[in-house]
Amino acid sequence: MKILLSSVCLESGTDIQLSLYYLKGYILKSNPSFEVSIHCFTENQSVPAILRKIIEAKAQVIGFSCYLWNIKKTLHICRRLKEIRPGVKIILGGPEVSPRAEEILAQEKAVDAVVRGEGEESFAQFIQAGPDQIRGISFRKDKKIVNTADRPLLRNVGKVPSPYLNGLVDLKDKSIKDVPLETMRGCSFRCGYCYYHKNFPYVRYFPLSRVEKELRLILSHKPHEVYLMDATFNSNPQRAKKILKMFIRYNRGSNLHVELKTELVDEEMARLLCQANAYNIEIGIQSTNPRTLKAINRTLDKARFRKGIRALNKLKLYYEIQLIDVLPYQSYEGLKNSLDWLYSLHPAKVVIFRLAVLAGTALREEAADFGIEYDHRPPYYAYKSNAMNEAEVKKIEKFSYAMDRLYDSQFFQKTLFAFKKNAGVKISTILEDWAAWESRFKRRPADYPEFLNR
Repeated sequence: MKILLSSVCLESGTDIQLSLYYLKGYILKSNPSFEVSIHCFTENQSVPAILRKIIEAKAQVIGFSCYLWNIKKTLHICRRLKEIRPGVKIILGGPEVSPRAEEILAQEKAVDAVVRGEGEESFAQFIQAGPDQIRGISFRKDKKIVNTADRPLLRNVGKVPSPYLNGLVDLKDKSIKDVPLETMRGCSFRCGYCYYHKNFPYVRYFPLSRVEKELRLILSHKPHEVYLMDATFNSNPQRAKKILKMFIRYNRGSNLHVELKTELVDEEMARLLCQANAYNIEIGIQSTNPRTLKAINRTLDKARFRKGIRALNKLKLYYEIQLIDVLPYQSYEGLKNSLDWLYSLHPAKVVIFRLAVLAGTALREEAADFGIEYDHRPPYYAYKSNAMNEAEVKKIEKFSYAMDRLYDSQFFQKTLFAFKKNAGVKISTILEDWAAWESRFKRRPADYPEFLNR
């Protein structure tokens, strides 16, 4: 049997779709006689061009990995595929379709089945035995939609073959710049806006012996960056330090990308991050408003957070602190207060993300309680709430541009802090005023950022 695994990826970001390689490894482990190929595409490629490549593969089963950024295009491709090859079996999986399985099957006749949740075992069993007795599958039968029982998570994630150690990924390919790696699955937090913990409700670790072998192999090929995809890499600080020491031991010039909880960063961890060339560190705090944090089931220990930031700053590590705009009780002024507190810590960079009200999340179920209104089409951006009106949401977009130009670019950081110290002006006020001034320009030349710096 010929099986094609595919996904439409963002133009930027990691070059390797790790989930598809996990599937391929598990399928071949279950039945080595299957012929499994992987074809990934970018959002900039046209549907006709993508269709030609898929049809050339002559696969009997096609599986698509679905996310909020690619679902619209993926469904378009599915419809066209069924028109051209009615007999092909199309299976969808991923975080965008797991909570929407019934809706997708009811609306999209081109889709034959949806794999819900963790997909390796379900997909491998489905293509060999059909859906009826397979857990974690939604499909049509006699014009009705059937949802089989949820599949328990793999207790031992080490059972999933490593795409790297099994040679499924050609690390010699010079076009590969960034290499993703999981050292764990799951998340110990239960954030109301996030779906990840619904798919993986508890943390399971890949064996450290396997992680070490993978890092040694990956780093021997000198990729530009290794992205450790763990939801919170340092949720187990001692384990994280062991992995950082492995990275340092085998590194030959690659950068490291991780997502951290700053309250768990001490001076030793900061030093190890520095030695590991951690030049891409993400820190998501979302808000500093206690009422907002409680509503989304998060916590923030400001004293420990401040201590962690100082440890990172001491070694001049580059990191990005992330806020989210239209969260419950998050007002425009409250968001500015969060920024001013963060700027008082002299952070490397702060960004404000738009709230995506994701399917299957607690926040989507409770959105009406907070007056959160959002686009019901992907990427589900919120545009107002009880605490923030539409005009203020649009104002934040301009504010974010000011943050990027004046603070994140690092050209004007000293000036901003001088105004704050000597004139007592809040940095958020300066950014807000600059955004208002900049918005008066109607004509924007091609060299607009350079124009603004003149």
